[in-house]
Amino acid sequence: CNNFYASCEKLFDPTLKDKPVVVLSNNDGCVVARSAEVKALGIPMGVPWFKIQQEARRYGIVAFSSNYALYADMSNRVVEILASFSPSIEVYSIDESFLELSGFERYGYHAYGQTMRQQIADWLGLAVCVGIGPTKTLAKLANFIAKTAERKPGSYPADLAQVCNLSELSQNELKAVFMATPVNEVWGVGRKISAQLNAGGVNTV
Repeated sequence: CNNFYASCEKLFDPTLKDKPVVVLSNNDGCVVARSAEVKALGIPMGVPWFKIQQEARRYGIVAFSSNYALYADMSNRVVEILASFSPSIEVYSIDESFLELSGFERYGYHAYGQTMRQQIADWLGLAVCVGIGPTKTLAKLANFIAKTAERKPGSYPADLAQVCNLSELSQNELKAVFMATPVNEVWGVGRKISAQLNAGGVNTV
C-alpha cells in the first residue's frame, strides 16, 4: 500500500485529497508516515514533529495522531481482497503482503497485478503498487521500482510504474534497472551493510 497511514487518513476527508499529510508516532513525537505531497517537499521519515513546525505552517501540512485501529481495519480489508487472488498469502506487515502466483501464468502476471490494484482502488479507495519476481527479495525490489517509477517519472521506464514484473525484462533492461537502483534498497541491506558496500565501490544493485 502506498503511504498507507496517510492514505487511510485521507480516505475519510475528501478535502485532504491533494494536501500534504503526515501521521505522527505515539505522543505525536515523530513523523511515521508521509503522503506523496510531503515526500515531494523533502521532509524525511522519522523527523521530530517539533523540528518541522515552521515548514508545516508554510506548506499547510496536516498532521494526525496515529490511529492504529483504523489502519489495522483497512489492512485487514486489503488482505481479504488479496486473498481472493491467491490461496497462498503471507501478511508481512500492516501494509505489505506476499502472494504466491504459481499457476496464474495464464492470466499474465502484469495484467493480474493491475487487476489487484484496480480492485483495491475501487473497493477501498487505496492506492497500491505491485512488485513481481521469482523470489521475495526480488519481488520487494520490484515493488520499490514500481512505486518510484510512479512517484518520480523518469527515474525508471514508465511501463514499470504501479506494477513491475522483473521476470518480463530482458537482460539488458534488467541491468539498466539494477544500475539505477541504490544497493540499500535491497531487502536486508541496512545502513551499516550499505556503508560497507559503498566503501568497496558497490553503490547500486
